[in-house]
Amino acid sequence: MNEPSTLRCPRCEAVVQPGQEYCLECGGRLGHAHPGPVERASAGVTERHPWAGAWVLPALLGLAIAVLGTGAAIAISGDGDQPSAVSTATGGSLTVTDSGSTLTAPEPTEPTATTTVPTTEPPPTTTAPAPPANPAAVSWPRNQRGWTIVLLSLPQANGRSAAAAAAAKARSGGLRRVGVLDSSRYASLHPGYYVVFTGVFDTEPEAASALQRARAVVPAAYQREIVP
Repeated sequence: MNEPSTLRCPRCEAVVQPGQEYCLECGGRLGHAHPGPVERASAGVTERHPWAGAWVLPALLGLAIAVLGTGAAIAISGDGDQPSAVSTATGGSLTVTDSGSTLTAPEPTEPTATTTVPTTEPPPTTTAPAPPANPAAVSWPRNQRGWTIVLLSLPQANGRSAAAAAAAKARSGGLRRVGVLDSSRYASLHPGYYVVFTGVFDTEPEAASALQRARAVVPAAYQREIVP
């Protein structure tokens, strides 16, 4: 039967007893009371080879474990070297190839554009309204009192035709409501004249408002009250 392994202090290598808590030589605290398999094997190696110390066997065991772990990691990584197929999505139909699934987009369809050409219609023809007709002559209303603009007074001895010609000339100049009256029939006028006038107004301000337009044709025109 093999003798039990001798326990030693990890600091000074002094022999200790099982269950001993402190080393009697250096006073250091012992790490364990009961040696494990590694400690017992290390103690055996130390007895046979004092120069190795207690650290040789644990170091060799750790190195072996590291080598085994590295080999296992290389083997595991080697199993996953085969690249996986990558599927590329491009829209449309699905095409399966050796390198993966590829989505192929269908050809886009463009709507047919219809162009409507606007029809241009000629603008409606507008006819300018004809200017109101300028009466050839007007007469002073019978028995009406009012105001007018006197353009010209001609003696009756020259005849009425001269007064009618002057009235026509005033109408051609743009004046409206032009007429000839006999001054002998009105109390406010000197008798014996043919008076060429334009406009029949109820008040003096109305006649004054048209005086400037009349003077543009006959500069000597003036306003006058007509009293029957």
